[in-house]
Amino acid sequence: IEESVMSGNKRVATVEFIKKINRSLVLDMIKECQPVSRAQIARELSLSKTTVSLIVEDLLKKSMIIDLGECTAGKGAGRPAWMLGFNPDSAYGIGVSIARSETLLVITNLLGSCVFKTTFPSTNQLSALIERIQHGISESGLADQTISGLGISVPGTVTREGIVLHSGTLNWHHYNAGSVLQSQFPYPVFLGNDANCAALGERWLGAGKGTDDMLFLSIGNGVGGAVICNGKVVDGSHSLSGEICYQIGTDDIRQKRFNVLGETGVFEQKVSAHTLSKTFGSCQALFDAYCAGDILARETVSQFVLELSVVLANFIGLLNPERVILGGPVIEAMSGVIQEIRDTAFSLSPMHAEISLATLGKYASAYGAIADVFERVEQG
Repeated sequence: IEESVMSGNKRVATVEFIKKINRSLVLDMIKECQPVSRAQIARELSLSKTTVSLIVEDLLKKSMIIDLGECTAGKGAGRPAWMLGFNPDSAYGIGVSIARSETLLVITNLLGSCVFKTTFPSTNQLSALIERIQHGISESGLADQTISGLGISVPGTVTREGIVLHSGTLNWHHYNAGSVLQSQFPYPVFLGNDANCAALGERWLGAGKGTDDMLFLSIGNGVGGAVICNGKVVDGSHSLSGEICYQIGTDDIRQKRFNVLGETGVFEQKVSAHTLSKTFGSCQALFDAYCAGDILARETVSQFVLELSVVLANFIGLLNPERVILGGPVIEAMSGVIQEIRDTAFSLSPMHAEISLATLGKYASAYGAIADVFERVEQG
């Protein structure tokens, strides 16, 4: 009855959604139960043999699984059957993270084990970037047919289609970098915002491993944020979700401190590495002085803790995440005050979430770009 009243577009969207769910179920079963036959998959998941065969053929074509040949599933399993398995080294993903001065290139297998990594100076010239990426891939010795795709983390606002709407670091504005990059590589190329990629990296291999509802906050010379809901990054209507740098309070309004898109945000001005390092020369020196009892450092850090905790409390109340991950250069220096941040944030909100420090450091965005590649390739 419901199908009879659905529009054509809704029906197509529903069918595609079901296909994606079935594909994930089949892949997960192969990972967990290998070796396993098509018949076993169909029986256990209550799917038709035709549906399973179509999904399996697609996964084989994408090198997400491997054909183990004819063998017996186990004792008493009956006649030998063509079995399927998951080989993490059957395909690889490439992640590139562009930062202000250095670009990282990382290659992992399907489970995230790093098989190659290198660095090179950053550039905003796309032709030079492509050349350096190609050189790095060549150095890895991997054949093109074993590579699932290339993911690139960009410091700026990026659409799912690979258009860089704004990147002050690279001076790219409304630039269809994704299209240019795709024309130079024989496998899928995806671009993403650096904070979103870092969040995906921490969710895949870091402090947020397996967390489906998560807030990620990165504090360095700038402030970036990302929201993961039901295992997916929330992009927002204009790919601007997670721009925590623009948080503002009533005191900011009284002091006539306002936000301008593309410029340093009001919250960013209070907690960035540039601001915190003014008195003591570096963030590490500031937090070391704080832990040693320095009065000026204690005043500066206490204000930082309060500003950050207020924002965290508000976002925890709004999003109800399971976990909050704090990353970036400033965060890496502040392990001595993380408990104070937890206590302050929890005192400001009746809703709590686990607040943890990121663990992947500067590699989070590169790993996250790879996680995004595998997710998009798997989902077709």
